Amino acid sequence: MHRILVAAVWVLAATHCDTARPGKAGSLEEPKVNADAQTLQRIEQVDPVHAGTIKQNLAATAFTRQPLGFYKRFQLVTVDVRLPHRALRFKYADDGKSAVNLTPATPEAIYKVNQEEALTLEAAEVPEYLRFFVENTEGGKRRLVERAEDVQWLPATNTDPTLSAQKADVSKQLHPLEVTDGEEGFEASALVLVGNQLLACDFVVRKSGKVQLAKQQVVADALPVPFAR
Repeated sequence: MHRILVAAVWVLAATHCDTARPGKAGSLEEPKVNADAQTLQRIEQVDPVHAGTIKQNLAATAFTRQPLGFYKRFQLVTVDVRLPHRALRFKYADDGKSAVNLTPATPEAIYKVNQEEALTLEAAEVPEYLRFFVENTEGGKRRLVERAEDVQWLPATNTDPTLSAQKADVSKQLHPLEVTDGEEGFEASALVLVGNQLLACDFVVRKSGKVQLAKQQVVADALPVPFAR
């Protein structure tokens, strides 16, 4: 379950609890006032520029910490900064002692975490890992979709007959991610949304977490979804 850590609490931590030592990561005994202050300190070590933006806008910032089933130590920390003119989102992998900057959304950043974890994927962990990988690489512009509910459709698909029919046709083609054993670890087939295109992608996923796109083809184009060109 996501744990929302409100930035205002961090201010209290900086004022009253700078000398407190952290408890065990994820422990119920760990005071929330310590968590934000120390998380931000670790972020500052790997991403000082964005840490400065966060510090300057603490009242408009929220931290979300998400456990990842395929990692034993690291969790995904998402920092949302709501500026007056736009919203910013920064992502990090954090294990309570060190952080890895995932904001650039590159495979290399995830591979660094995998190495720190000495990751050895099991077949049951591949779907969650591949979703995480797809959504946090290639600039964060891709998303794995399995059901109609995974797609952010335009509101007009509820009223326009043509768009509604297009939505229904695409929805019929969606399917859960499929994983099989392969020569180099695992093979996975998934549907990936990129802009307003739906792609059928075949991946090779090594047990170390390295991912290779083996094949892709367009399943549907010009989907009725919001997207940036």
